[in-house]
Amino acid sequence: MSETPEPQAVVGTDALGRPFTDAEKRRFGALLRAHDYPGAHLTALRFAAKLGRSPQHARDLVGRAELRLMRSGWNASKVSLVGALCRLVWSEWTHAIEEMETARRAEEGFLRELGPDSHSGPMPDARLHASDRQRKEEEALEDLRCSFERAGDEVNLAWLRYTREGIEDLQEMADRSETPVREFYLAADRRKRHVRRLLAARGGVTLEDE
Repeated sequence: MSETPEPQAVVGTDALGRPFTDAEKRRFGALLRAHDYPGAHLTALRFAAKLGRSPQHARDLVGRAELRLMRSGWNASKVSLVGALCRLVWSEWTHAIEEMETARRAEEGFLRELGPDSHSGPMPDARLHASDRQRKEEEALEDLRCSFERAGDEVNLAWLRYTREGIEDLQEMADRSETPVREFYLAADRRKRHVRRLLAARGGVTLEDE
């Protein structure tokens, strides 16, 4: 009697709507090993290194790609493991570029919102206007720092510190702080909540925790 061939496709956790069971983890692991996972991982890492700015960035890209492989599933009869991983690395890299640009635009908007209101009357000395604006922007940033400290948000404290130093690239922030860059992406949503609370407080409104 011939043995039943091992299945060549794994349904991802997104389609299942739940994490893998222990049996499903073992089956997925066996399928990866059967298709030379160590070699595919190394090839994907080399590809990511050509795209990324640092070894840490390359490892982060491959880690995100492998997580997406588990979430989306994989059919070995349609695409090789190395092909699937490299495609996902490319996808994660393009998403990272978009996220960094979106985060940069959002951060600039946050600082503008926290900055001073425009003056309605004439300003005889432009230098006084610039000095007053800078002072109020510093006060707004200090309010934001205090809000991060109260929440114990170390990643956003690091983001603020690097922003004040003129560093805008999230990957550079991640490298300097030895923190996975995805933590800086996740911090952007928390930062929005901090800003909303600060703006509401200026208007005399207290927001409930979201």
